[in-house]
Amino acid sequence: MNASSIFSFGNTFVLLGWILLIVLPNWKYTQVLILHGIVVLFAILYTYLFGKDIGSFDPNSFSTLANVKALFQNDDAVAAGWLHYLAFDLFVGAYVVRESQKLGISRWIYTLILPFTFMFGPVGYLIFFITKTVKTKSIADIHS
Repeated sequence: MNASSIFSFGNTFVLLGWILLIVLPNWKYTQVLILHGIVVLFAILYTYLFGKDIGSFDPNSFSTLANVKALFQNDDAVAAGWLHYLAFDLFVGAYVVRESQKLGISRWIYTLILPFTFMFGPVGYLIFFITKTVKTKSIADIHS
């Protein structure tokens, strides 16, 4: 598999995880399929892409913005970086659903947070963090 194929596969396959989180968040296999299936598969593909060029890896590649830009001139590095984003954003999306369910946050609310997590990872997490803080603050106020 080349970088372009892996990139295309990742873009399509990750949608399965997001659909599960939105459509079947309470299904007993949703979290398992995402965390032990999709995210692990992406980790394997990431390792494959990274491993192909491990001999030419320079630890200084991450030391400056210019070095990172140079690193991402390589298709394998770009595809690996993209899988990294897809895997971690999906991981955070699964966390948002799990924690929202534990806290009793409405499915409608956490479902609205998920697209932000999918498209803009940290923004989605920030929205969840604010929602969680408001929810737990209001719970604390009721019990005090």
